[in-house]
Amino acid sequence: MDARPLAALTGGTGFVGSHVAEALLSAGWRVRGLVRHPENAGWLKGLPVEVVKGDVRDDGSLDPLVNGAEAVVHAAGKTSARSEKEYLESNAGGTARLVAATLRRAPGAHFVLVSSQAAAGPSRDGVPLRASDPVRPISAYGRSKLEGEREVRRAARLSYTVLRPCSVYGPRETAIRGLFVAASKGVVPVLAGGKPKVQLVYASDLAAAVLGVLRRGGWKETFFVAHPEILDFRRIAETLATLPAKRPLLVPVPAAALRVAGFVAGAVSRFGSAPPVFNAEKAEEMLQPEWLCDVSDAQAGLGQPFRTDFATGARKTWDWYVAEGWIRSDNIAGEKRS
Repeated sequence: MDARPLAALTGGTGFVGSHVAEALLSAGWRVRGLVRHPENAGWLKGLPVEVVKGDVRDDGSLDPLVNGAEAVVHAAGKTSARSEKEYLESNAGGTARLVAATLRRAPGAHFVLVSSQAAAGPSRDGVPLRASDPVRPISAYGRSKLEGEREVRRAARLSYTVLRPCSVYGPRETAIRGLFVAASKGVVPVLAGGKPKVQLVYASDLAAAVLGVLRRGGWKETFFVAHPEILDFRRIAETLATLPAKRPLLVPVPAAALRVAGFVAGAVSRFGSAPPVFNAEKAEEMLQPEWLCDVSDAQAGLGQPFRTDFATGARKTWDWYVAEGWIRSDNIAGEKRS
């Protein structure tokens, strides 16, 4: 009989969830993952993960997923949708169903919800938000993630931790790959005059935070997940420009251009089958002056998980993209530095 503790995981086939799966396995956990199409297990392919076919919207698949688990890590979520209703069905409704299954089949499990900084909204007046501060989500996505948090908090008998990651990057991430590809071709956009400020988190640091809360226990706490360094868009662009051997050109992209691009992309998406990855609402999220959060409590309580500054993480991500062919060798500006 396998004596290792069991973690049930959603979202393991995706970017964030796959890093969490690897961290759990490395830390001595057994992992049971929810997979829509087991024949196409995404980033779980090749990992020693027990696969349960199903979906967070399907009650029938959730009981076998969580049965007997000591931890339930909910990393699945919808990041693009055609309507607020669609966001809520996945991010709030799916969470509610998983909480209910956990209380039925693993009532003593520690439930870890991977939420989002968007649930809290941007910071005000340059002051980093604390987890105890009032929330002000400004998008349908953010409101749906906040409602997912509320589903967790409503469960009085549940042992839980809520994590609110800021923008996550690293190997396997697809949303910002375009910026790295642009750098390889000799151009890096400086968005919105370079002024908006954000914090980022490297994917393996987020996974380390999950392990940290599992060690800490489910004390019904909420933590922001981000590296403490504050970056403006210009510094991000300048860091990306150091990655190719031949320095790319920094090209200003005004805020107005981003708004127009978001409007056009959203309008065009109405004629396609897939929901928009970028639209007017996402442009407005991006253009908020400051997405800042205080992570001092997470650093102190979770074993200092946020250790990868952006310069280091960007280099690691670039090298992974190159090694995996996500940036073609003929697209690299100059010979890759050793």
